[in-house]
Amino acid sequence: MIRKAEKSDYEEMDFVFRESAKALCIRNYEKSKVLDWVGKPWAERFVESANKGNDQFVKISNGKVVAFAELNTEKFMLNSIFVLSNYAGKGIGQELLEFLISKAKEAGIQYLKLDASLNAVNFYLRNGFKKCGVSKFTTQNGVVLDSVQMKCVFGT
Repeated sequence: MIRKAEKSDYEEMDFVFRESAKALCIRNYEKSKVLDWVGKPWAERFVESANKGNDQFVKISNGKVVAFAELNTEKFMLNSIFVLSNYAGKGIGQELLEFLISKAKEAGIQYLKLDASLNAVNFYLRNGFKKCGVSKFTTQNGVVLDSVQMKCVFGT
């Protein structure tokens, strides 16, 4: 089940973010950068994100948050999809992406853009996103990571 995130989900979302980034992003970034990026547990990051206009959604399995995503329809921006590593490769990221695209279409948006982490580029390419360029992405806590700017234009 995918639903809108609630404040009571933020601690679990923070765990998903930290666990997923450490397990999956470590393949494409220096370990020290990933550890600096995830930092210490800090569920407040999601309050800040919501205050910036990001809609947050969670995937629930067996009563717990196993993945989450953030979408900013005002900026046409898919901000994040994170999946617990032991759920990765099981279609949950795909399900969340399709959900976000449907939300974007409902809002009258004809495209989404994103800054993909290096480990996620192929996932987005498989799902119709195109590379637009490379960039440096600055995380909420100031860590600068290489990323790939991507965009997907939706069919009508």
